[in-house]
Amino acid sequence: MSTLPSTLIDVLIAALESAARTSDGTEAPVAILWPDPEGQWRPILPVLRQFVPSIVTLGEFHPEDQTGPAIWIKCIVDRTLPLQGLGADVVPIVYLPLVSRQELRSGSDCPLALQPLIELQYRGSLWHQRNGREWTVEAFLTSEQGLGLDVAADTRTREAMLRSLPVLATVFVAHLTGRRLEAEDFDRLSIGDPIRDLLEWMNDPEAFRAKCDLSRWETFVSVCQRDFAFDPVQEGVETAAESLMKTAGIWDNAWRRFNDAPRLYPKIPVLMRQVKPLDLLYDRSRLPQENEAQERHLREELTLSQGLPHEEACKRVIVLDAVHRLRRSWVWAQLGESPLAMAMEPLSRLARCALAPCGGTTASAMAADYAGGGWRCDLAALEALAVNSAPAEMAVVAGTVRSLYLPWVDKTARRLQELASQDPAAWRDLTQGGDAEADTCILFADGLRFDLGESLKELLGARGLKVTLRHLIAPLPTVTATAKPFASPSSKACAGGAEGDDFTPLITSSGQPATTVRLRTEIARQGIEMLDADEIVLATSTNQGGWVEIGRIDEMGHSIGVTLARQISHELEAIAGLVTRLLESGWKRVRVITDHGWLLVPGGLPKIALPASVVATRWARCALVRGESQIEVPVFPWHWNNQVRIAVPPGAGSFIAGAEYAHGGVSLQECVIPELVVERGKESVNAKITAVVWKGLRCRVTVETNAAGVKVELRRNWRQADPVETRIAAPKAPNEDGVASLAVERDELEGSAAMLAVLDGTGRVLTHQPTTIGEAR
Repeated sequence: MSTLPSTLIDVLIAALESAARTSDGTEAPVAILWPDPEGQWRPILPVLRQFVPSIVTLGEFHPEDQTGPAIWIKCIVDRTLPLQGLGADVVPIVYLPLVSRQELRSGSDCPLALQPLIELQYRGSLWHQRNGREWTVEAFLTSEQGLGLDVAADTRTREAMLRSLPVLATVFVAHLTGRRLEAEDFDRLSIGDPIRDLLEWMNDPEAFRAKCDLSRWETFVSVCQRDFAFDPVQEGVETAAESLMKTAGIWDNAWRRFNDAPRLYPKIPVLMRQVKPLDLLYDRSRLPQENEAQERHLREELTLSQGLPHEEACKRVIVLDAVHRLRRSWVWAQLGESPLAMAMEPLSRLARCALAPCGGTTASAMAADYAGGGWRCDLAALEALAVNSAPAEMAVVAGTVRSLYLPWVDKTARRLQELASQDPAAWRDLTQGGDAEADTCILFADGLRFDLGESLKELLGARGLKVTLRHLIAPLPTVTATAKPFASPSSKACAGGAEGDDFTPLITSSGQPATTVRLRTEIARQGIEMLDADEIVLATSTNQGGWVEIGRIDEMGHSIGVTLARQISHELEAIAGLVTRLLESGWKRVRVITDHGWLLVPGGLPKIALPASVVATRWARCALVRGESQIEVPVFPWHWNNQVRIAVPPGAGSFIAGAEYAHGGVSLQECVIPELVVERGKESVNAKITAVVWKGLRCRVTVETNAAGVKVELRRNWRQADPVETRIAAPKAPNEDGVASLAVERDELEGSAAMLAVLDGTGRVLTHQPTTIGEAR
């Protein structure tokens, strides 16, 4: 799908949204707190609220402007007072001008007016830099976590940057990259712009007139008359909207500007709907009525295609995409008014993939063919279901996905089952367990299907990391109880029992079921470092490797079904973020593994009848066969005990009616799983501490590095997160000889253990070394 250019507003919104995301097992924050000690961001609030209406500002009580004191904000956050745009699933953003993070954390010393907000930092989430400092405008523009721009650090540039902020907010980032930005560049943005003024006036004539003094208003009218052949006083906004829809001279420039950022002018589309096109001068792509008519036609065509035979349906969708693909570049797509046209891009990819089932004369060859490209069919189905649209359009897209996708999944699953059943032992031998490795942290991502593994590889590669991906085969049945113990380093400590009612093996040393807690105990017993995904610490003992778990993909699939498709991108971002933090904390490599894949089909998998008398336990995609019962569905041996028989539904069927999301059976989606090995890229910056010399409470640290702008600091403990709270000595930049001098001001810390950390310009730890304060070395 196409990617639209990003502005400062786009990147800022994405950064604020990321603060609302949580990892596995963590409740969502009740609010995002945005401290701004200098009030630098205030000029951007009016523009930002056009995109994020759920922002409230600390200040005097003006509820019409969504501004009020701390107690009013508490009521908004707790939903005891209403706020327009604050839905049940929306996390409010609390903007705190002239408030620092430290003030909120100071407890009883916090100003009385702010004290109602203190507890929100524990129930909510603070938006701040990775190094713990508040986001200033300059930091956001220059940091890789923000825009990554090259901005001069002098006072004139900083002042010009802040002056231009309201205009800078809507400039495409691509227009600012590739050069050093100085005061003149920012000042140039603030100079009068006739087209911008025209669009602002069309969007809200009264507000525009109110902010103009007499001289500026007269100049605006004069420019409109001269350059646009239009009189705003005599002709009004309706006439301007009519001109905007025609292909004529400078009005084309105005249209392109509107097309670049239409959400900045939300009232202009309303005006355009009032225009009745009468002649050929109108550009049909600029007519909202034209787009609406084509959306209705596409809805009808897609609905009809769902009743066609599979091959015909695929070909019909491909033709419809050729007809409607141009509309994805129309402004109405940016405004969310062309959901079906947007869905046609992944739907057409799905249709093309679904015409070609995975090949291979053996189960192994079929799995390899799927890993070589067949997974793209699954990914296209997910991306089509993730297109944001109203329920009516979503129903059409879901029905179309089902008609294209289900026959392909069913056909490939039946072929895989046929090949695997010819030699179940050979299929079982394809499975591979996981062993711990020195300097390697194993990241277990629950339910990371192979197509998502490919997406994760792309995501990590974009971060400059080196990623190797291969496919593995999950053990049968493809459920967590069986597959997770096998994937973990504790697999050799497990064995199958005689029954396996819930498909869980036993810990051989105790004879107890291999539950998650017992698995973690067995892993730790091997000397493997057990990590918490929420509190990654700098790696201190990596000889036996590490283990960390993340992910809610499987959990969400079972609870929300097809809606999972819209959550996938957030989960992948969380996994990628954890991989990055692990590498930053000192691990040489991260190996991402999983337990099983899954099937996801809107409308549910086809129901397969299975008599209760022949099975001991039954799930949607697998069942435990009772004794020697004879059944008419495929049967495979349990991975942990080949004397135990597992029944699976033929093809993409389900033993339970209505299951949209399920796993446990034999299909490419469930059995072929990814393994990613992630390392730092060859060009990554690096640093090395070559000498540490203490003289009393002053430490001289010598650093070798290929990075510019590094600093050295002294911390109390090993935590990567929240360094401000653990800092002993403020960060210092090494001199030209690579030496940084750090002073410890508190005498009582002498003899205490501490950690020296070398940081890059964003606060990321490049290397670290333990030390004892005041020791002679």
